[in-house]
Amino acid sequence: MPTNPNGTIFINYRREDSNWNALALYNELQKYFSKEQLFKDFNAIRPGDDFVESIAGALQRCDVLLVLIGAKWLDAIDTTGKQRLTDPDDFVRLEIAKALSREIKVVPVMLDGAKMPRPEQLPEPLQSLTRRQLVEIDPTRFEDDVRKLAEAIRRILAEAGYPSNPGQPIPMPSPQQNPNPEPLQQAFGNIPPKPNNNLVWGILTTLLCCLPLGIVSIVQASKVDALYAQHKYSEAQKAADDAKKYALWAVGAGAVGWLIYAILVAIGAAQY
Repeated sequence: MPTNPNGTIFINYRREDSNWNALALYNELQKYFSKEQLFKDFNAIRPGDDFVESIAGALQRCDVLLVLIGAKWLDAIDTTGKQRLTDPDDFVRLEIAKALSREIKVVPVMLDGAKMPRPEQLPEPLQSLTRRQLVEIDPTRFEDDVRKLAEAIRRILAEAGYPSNPGQPIPMPSPQQNPNPEPLQQAFGNIPPKPNNNLVWGILTTLLCCLPLGIVSIVQASKVDALYAQHKYSEAQKAADDAKKYALWAVGAGAVGWLIYAILVAIGAAQY
């Protein structure tokens, strides 16, 4: 497979640590880059493909590696209780080591307040990761943090000689541009502003309240930007409203669940 003419971004993550974060980041980055530029295992490996060869090929071609580091990244263990990063065959470790050996841009992306490990906490092939400039993504400012990350990636790709990404549905703001493009869009027709996709609420309610309803909220939220880019404004608004609705239902279900649990605990304690 040839190298993407606009550059390729590889998303490295551990499922047990940042599966939903990786999905949210992948969807949000599509505001700034095409799907063909973004490599994440679930979207870029087709049924029947050799996933080892697919990943190896993508790592050989990629220009930027994003290393997603959450609270469980460093201490993740396998079925035998061994720290995964100490296993030379661990895929997360192999991907990072390969990118570091190629001397491409490797960007640690710290999630939910996670801290960069110290060099002595990492196996030798990964220790130089701690010298790479990191970025932080907080759920409360998710879209703004991802926008800043996308700006940094675009600068990296431009320095590598790749062209900009014309035709992307949502342009990157810059100090010379209006940071809120919606009034400019409205000046060229009666175009409604893009609704908030409520993705952050979907992620939070999935993690903290009710998994099934939270997942439905995330699915609806992931549709908003694509529908808006296709000028399906009413459908985009409905998807945003549904995402918010299911997130609120998840909060309610979670509250009811915790209330029932508290009552059962109190009844159990009274019996003793």
